[in-house]
Amino acid sequence: MSSITKRHVPTSQLLGEYLTFVPTPQQVDHFRVDMRTLNPTLLRDTIREGVQVQALQQIPIHDQRLVIHRIYTRKVKEFSAIYPFVFAVENALRSVLADYLEERFGRMDWWTLIRNAWQHGQTYAAFSSILGTTVNPAFVKAVWRVFDTMTNQQQASLAGNDKSDEFYYCLTLGDLWAIMQGDWPLVRDMFAPDAALGFTFTKTLFVDTMRIIKDTRNELFHSNPIKDRKKIVEACERILNGLQFHLGDYDHDLSVAQYVRVPSSVARTHRHVIPAR
Repeated sequence: MSSITKRHVPTSQLLGEYLTFVPTPQQVDHFRVDMRTLNPTLLRDTIREGVQVQALQQIPIHDQRLVIHRIYTRKVKEFSAIYPFVFAVENALRSVLADYLEERFGRMDWWTLIRNAWQHGQTYAAFSSILGTTVNPAFVKAVWRVFDTMTNQQQASLAGNDKSDEFYYCLTLGDLWAIMQGDWPLVRDMFAPDAALGFTFTKTLFVDTMRIIKDTRNELFHSNPIKDRKKIVEACERILNGLQFHLGDYDHDLSVAQYVRVPSSVARTHRHVIPAR
């Protein structure tokens, strides 16, 4: 089952669910601004949660909208809290893979051999091994695809001699996934052993886990609400635990971390109707 909520909620449907009373014209205007400005699916879920509150219909009309906005803000915070976990997974995979493949191939810049072949019009089929280490063709194909799809700026950053780990900073989460699944026997040992993890970390499990994380990352960056946060956290923890990263301590540190907020400069006026006050 997908962990992503369905989208494209009609405004008329939202309005019908929102109003539990006969609104004034001004109230209708405010509700329509809410529905036009806020995320429609997250607002729908907020409304549905709000109307389940037993005493909601006994709350004064103005306060009903206030409650809805407070629930919506909480949901935004829950939505935003997923990002640090996905961020941790992507960066841990990138860093650990770089060090691990340096150990396996004997050079951090092993990828320049494929870069040079790509520049000279060869194909990925030219590589059955890299620096004496046998590799699956799917691994080389995934690396090759990075060069096929990179931007001019990325090409410039990877050009020339005296290179080390620049290649890894051009990889998307999808690229990392494709490279690693391209030769699972080669990369499996970058994770903790099965005995330490308490389960058998197969290629199938890795692929299923990465699919959840990648889908989540895409939804986050398109501002789409996340439905099954537990499933996503478990997927992130599975990867991070294998990379010696303790998600529980990280989450605790995030919860107590303090940072300086950048203050807003615009004073609230009567035209500001979001959030409700």
